[in-house]
Amino acid sequence: VLGTSVTIEDSELCPRYAARVITGIKIDESPDWLKSRLESVGQRPINNIVDITNFVMFDIGHPLHAFDYEKLNENRIVVRRARTGETLVTLDGLKRELDPSMLLICDAKEPVALAGIMGGEDTEVSPETQSILLESAYFDIGTVRKTAKDLGLRTEASFRFERGADPEFPVRALNRACRLIQEVTGGIFAGPVID
Repeated sequence: VLGTSVTIEDSELCPRYAARVITGIKIDESPDWLKSRLESVGQRPINNIVDITNFVMFDIGHPLHAFDYEKLNENRIVVRRARTGETLVTLDGLKRELDPSMLLICDAKEPVALAGIMGGEDTEVSPETQSILLESAYFDIGTVRKTAKDLGLRTEASFRFERGADPEFPVRALNRACRLIQEVTGGIFAGPVID
């Protein structure tokens, strides 16, 4: 069984974080129905996992993020503020200078995502990915807005968090994405939902 844990060090900026590990995944192109739904809202299909997270975000308005489980140090998540001098290479390939006002998603050693904005390159889902940790959280509006502005980085996720996501939605969005991932990829839940 693939285990994980979530530690929230700043519950004021992240009052809720839900996650689930899914294994037995085959990364592939999405089915036509999923690709056409994304294209209809101006989104370029990427792969079945990323497309499902984007589809759920556009469908019910709550962002999610998938990490490659095997690339997370100690296979776990720590939600904390940035430390002075830390950096993160985000999915767009840019190295970001971080400061202690910024909320991060980290593994046991280092940052892996900017909370509510964008994931990091080192833990992104790739064709080799077989297991993921799927995140669905609620982040403070002000911290997402400030970090996005300071870094000049606006995303579909930050757009939604900056306008106030529903703190009751993380598990609902997570469950919807999990069902679709199971349906589309044949993935197997490696444990219960962490909430």
